[in-house]
Order: sequence, then C-alpha cells, then structure tokens
Amino acid sequence: MISCRILSGVFAVKGAVEFLYHELEQNMIYNAFQRTLKPGYFFGPHCHKNIEICLMKEGECDITVNGEVITVHKGELMVIFSHMIHSFHVKSDQTAVFLQIHFSPESLIATDPKVNENIKFLHYLTDAHSAYTFHSFTDQLLSCVERICEEMNNEAEMHHVSLANIYIYELLFLLSREIEQSARKMFSVNNPIAIRAIHFINQNMESNIALEDVAQNCNITTRYLSKIFKKYVNITVKDYICIAKVDKAMNYICNTEFSITEISSKLGFSSAQYFSTVFKKYSGVTPKEFKTLRTKDI
Repeated sequence: MISCRILSGVFAVKGAVEFLYHELEQNMIYNAFQRTLKPGYFFGPHCHKNIEICLMKEGECDITVNGEVITVHKGELMVIFSHMIHSFHVKSDQTAVFLQIHFSPESLIATDPKVNENIKFLHYLTDAHSAYTFHSFTDQLLSCVERICEEMNNEAEMHHVSLANIYIYELLFLLSREIEQSARKMFSVNNPIAIRAIHFINQNMESNIALEDVAQNCNITTRYLSKIFKKYVNITVKDYICIAKVDKAMNYICNTEFSITEISSKLGFSSAQYFSTVFKKYSGVTPKEFKTLRTKDI
C-alpha cells in the first residue's frame, strides 16, 4: 500500500511540473542570436526595458552607456540594464562577432530581500539604478549563452522556448558567481532625483512630456534638474525623452500594425513629420525605412 507521504510527494511534484511548464512557456526572451558587425558599423542611442547581454567572441566593439564609452574586447561580456541609453560602434578594421540576448527582467525579480541580497545579479536587477556590468567570461558562461541562442533559433524542436528560459535561470546564477569572483566594472545612477526623473519619463513617454513636467514631478527647478541629470546620466533630459520615445516607437513598428502617423500620435508628437525627424536623429533611419527593415535587432 502506498503511503500518504509518498502520494503527497507525487502530487507535489506533479503540481510543480505543471507550474513550471506554464511558467516556462511564457517567453521571457525577446531575442538571442550571434551578430557579425562589419568595421564602421554604428547603431545610435536607444534604450529599452529588456536586459541586454553582449558576449564578444571575436574582435571588439565600443558600447556607449549613458555617455560612457567602453571598448568590449574578445573574451569580455557586458550586461546593460533596463532603460539605460546605449549605442554600438565598431571603430576597428576587424569584424566584431558577439552573442547578444535581450530578455525581460520581470519574471526574475524576487520579492524576498534575502534572495536579492544573496544573488548578486538579481540584486542589480532590483536596485533601480544599475546601469551595466563589464567583465571577462568563462567557458561555462559562454556555453550557457550559446545554448540560449541555439534554442531560441530552433523552432523546429519542441519546448525550445522552455529550454531557453531554463537556461536564463542558469545564466542568472553564473553571472552572479562570476561577478563575485572576477574584476568587474559597475556603473550606477546614484542620485535619487535622476532616478525619479527616469522613472517618470519611462512611465509617461506616451504623453507630450517636457523638461518642465519632469522637474515638477521631482519638486525642483528645471535648471537644477538639468544640472543633476546631465551629471549623473551623462545626457540631457530632452535627449533621454526623445531616445525613450524612439525606442518605444521601434517596438510599435516591430510588434504592431499601427501606422507611422498613429505611432506619432500615441507618443505625443506634434506631427508625423516632427516624429520622423526625431526618429532619424537618434536611430539613423526614418520610421518608414525602419519599418521596411522590420527588425528586432536592437
């Protein structure tokens, strides 16, 4: 006769498997693939909610985060956190080859402070002002990132999304361990006014917000906000608003059927023509050109 303890254990495992299955079927990875960038490649300033990982396999690439330029060489890895302004530029005459992943941080954010404290990378996800980490990577971490890219581009096989999501959890622990063990560089936005301003902009980018609106929300003058923001974020408030709106527009173009005029209106631009001007200034192409590309390569 099977004991109650065994039966309860069986049902517990069954419930855990069902929960895990439903959780992992929700794709937390926006994209994951190997990129090959030719000398001279440039992708202008942009930002997004996703966490971005760039693992350099060959060559080098300058990645600018909030105005600071970091040259990522072969064997090095950069993690860029949510809403950080960044751009890519291959200045050398050698082709840059790296693995790139964009994934959502929302399902990784734990509510237990002890968990955040013990898992370093998770702590960076939840402290609201981490900008990036930069360090060398091990073969084990490389293997994990390669498996994520392989599964995300292997739609012919069953459960490829679930497997890729499992590997993201593995990546979480590997990054935490490597951050603790290796020399690393960490940049943070350490001013509460700048952080509050960034959050206000991100939450209201579909409105026609201006410097005055952000300053009023922070209970300070526009002059003082401009000084603080430039010092701690390395760009102006106006630039940040425009870049955030352009990035939101890119997501609309990639993932909806909205017209350029509709997107312009939704993001609070005075006209579609002005929207196109701003879009080209920060991305290098017009919204129509970007729509033709229909890319998720951000």
